[in-house]
Amino acid sequence: MPLKIKKHLDLGFNGWDDQFPGHRISQPKRKPRTRDLSQTVKEQNKRKSGIRVLVEHAIGGIKRFRITTDVFRNKFKGFDDQAMLISSGLWNYHLSMR
Repeated sequence: MPLKIKKHLDLGFNGWDDQFPGHRISQPKRKPRTRDLSQTVKEQNKRKSGIRVLVEHAIGGIKRFRITTDVFRNKFKGFDDQAMLISSGLWNYHLSMR
């Protein structure tokens, strides 16, 4: 993964900071057991979750084209990338026609 691109991860990806030093990683802050989060941290978490929701919806839209999710016994080099590219383009076209 390129270093310049910021990665928006949820709390299920704890430990990525240690595994990939130098990468720009954005994760929400976890609430400590003993006290509540401050209002500013809650607002930051809300912004971060809003970005992740958009990404998850885009991935879900791409998965509607079942070639990206079903088992495909690929024999052609680069076909999986091409299928993802076409599915992404079709989903973007669908969104532009709303």
